Amino acid sequence: MPAGCTAPREYRLSDEQKQRLEDMREERELAGTRAWTERPYGGHTDQELTRLIATGPVDARQWDRDAAAADEAKATLLQEIADAAAAGTSRGQVEVAPLYALLDQADEHLAVARTEQARETAAAEVAAKADEHLRVLAAADSKSRLALRLAGTSRKEHTQLTKQAETDRTAARREAAEARDAAGRATADAWATVRHSPYSTVLGATGRAPDVDTLTSRLTEMRQTTVPALTQQKDAGDQKRVARLHGQAAKATETASMYRAVATDARTEKQLRERIAQQHPELHRTETRARAEVQQVQQAQAARIEQQTRRYQPPAPSRSGPSRGR
Repeated sequence: MPAGCTAPREYRLSDEQKQRLEDMREERELAGTRAWTERPYGGHTDQELTRLIATGPVDARQWDRDAAAADEAKATLLQEIADAAAAGTSRGQVEVAPLYALLDQADEHLAVARTEQARETAAAEVAAKADEHLRVLAAADSKSRLALRLAGTSRKEHTQLTKQAETDRTAARREAAEARDAAGRATADAWATVRHSPYSTVLGATGRAPDVDTLTSRLTEMRQTTVPALTQQKDAGDQKRVARLHGQAAKATETASMYRAVATDARTEKQLRERIAQQHPELHRTETRARAEVQQVQQAQAARIEQQTRRYQPPAPSRSGPSRGR
């Protein structure tokens, strides 16, 4: 140091200047902190923040499980649809296969009924021919032996022919009756096969057994219209279920994220309050009082509403209708 020069004095801030700088620093820091009324969870109590921090992850995990279950169900359904397609069919066709088997059984009984109907018709024709033969023979009952002989027969042969025709007619009528009863039983069995099955409701098989022709029409309608419609309904329902499960999984995932975000925001608010309490106790006390005042007002309003609701008695229903203006 050159001769004649004195050492510079060290500059020191006064206490007042130090306080002023500290105030300025606090002001700058506080300027970056939003008011509690502007913060997402600024109005929650400390207890509410603690609860949200604790329950948020728990709720999120539950919604994660729901999302996983929906995704798994969707994947299983899609695999079943793909497996059916690989086999050249669909889940709807697989589901209605028992209905076709049921209709096949009913058709077997119906075929028996048709066969018995044909037997009844044939027997009735035999009976009709025998009856016609008897009418012809009856016309010759009054003829003399000579007339019968001239006609190439005899009284004995005439009597035998009459008895044979009567026997044939009786047998044919009996067979026709038996065939008619058998056709009725087969028709009833065909209807009972469908009527008393687990699929009677979806097939529309209700009421008493119809006649053979009506039953034939009903079974044909079931096979060609009702069952294919059920197949299409099942396959369309699968696609709707896939979409619904996809939506459920997405919604559950979104809800889980929401609960995690709530817990994160609540934790951020709690940490901010702790920092404010340490660094700016006066600000912390001010916010705490303001929150308490707001909550007291809200609780008072809720109590008034509840009290008014309890005191309110709805008017008794009037027995007469509304009056008309004159």
